[in-house]
Amino acid sequence: MRRYSPAWWAMTVGRVILGGVFLYAAYTKLRTSFLLFAMAIDAYKVMPEWMAVATAHVLPWVELAVGVALIAGIWRRLTATAATVLLAVFFTAMAHAYQPDSKEGQISCGCFGLGEPISAKSLMRDGALLALSVALMIAAYYVARRPRPAKLAAMTAGNEAAP
Repeated sequence: MRRYSPAWWAMTVGRVILGGVFLYAAYTKLRTSFLLFAMAIDAYKVMPEWMAVATAHVLPWVELAVGVALIAGIWRRLTATAATVLLAVFFTAMAHAYQPDSKEGQISCGCFGLGEPISAKSLMRDGALLALSVALMIAAYYVARRPRPAKLAAMTAGNEAAP
């Protein structure tokens, strides 16, 4: 992919958008007590309480690191894969916990701090972010597999010299 081509710009804009979302998510979790976030994680009932507390300690920092790496454009394959795995886990947990006919209300999503219940809107948002992340991951692996012009020229020159 040539630098400054339309595909390069699309990847860069996608990385910055996704990185900004991860930075904002980390910021909203880090500015409040980790115990509130641990309670939001525990409400999903997918892990023991001690693991929810540990996750509440670690996850905002992982989101911060992924967001910074996405925006900086470093370790593109690793970062895009990490973002895709995180979003796939988040989306799966939210879809599993979503009960549209529940009379007692939905649990807090925990996506951007507390207070946002799981809804069709939050599922659509996370689904769109997951799709963007998958597209960035595929593009990052595609770009890494393509031969670079200098390497391609060396390979071509080597083939011409062989009898």
